[in-house]
Amino acid sequence: MTASNNTEKLSTWRSTMKDHFSPVKMAADLIKYPVITEKSYLAMFQNRQYTFDVDLRLTKPQIKQLFETLFNVNVVGINTHCPPRQRVRLGSKAGYRARYKRVILTLKEGQNLDFQNFQSV
Repeated sequence: MTASNNTEKLSTWRSTMKDHFSPVKMAADLIKYPVITEKSYLAMFQNRQYTFDVDLRLTKPQIKQLFETLFNVNVVGINTHCPPRQRVRLGSKAGYRARYKRVILTLKEGQNLDFQNFQSV
């Protein structure tokens, strides 16, 4: 192998790693999905509160920083709780659903979350 061939492989590997493992994509992976229920929908319009399920290992300061950098908003308050595990059966096999942390974010007056285009790091 020549040195130029090695540098080409190294540069393609770096660009692939940068594309697939960018800080924005990795941070967005910590947010599982927004919770859309009747109660959360009413809270969104009445109190500027958004409900999400996030990774279980995140702390409140980490959650605040994550949402402020990704969505470019000011988070006023954070409430979290971990719902109990749910038992599921699939045929004769039994198990549990994956654990998650439910987060209720309260945003500053006049702000909302824009899901289409969020701020990149």
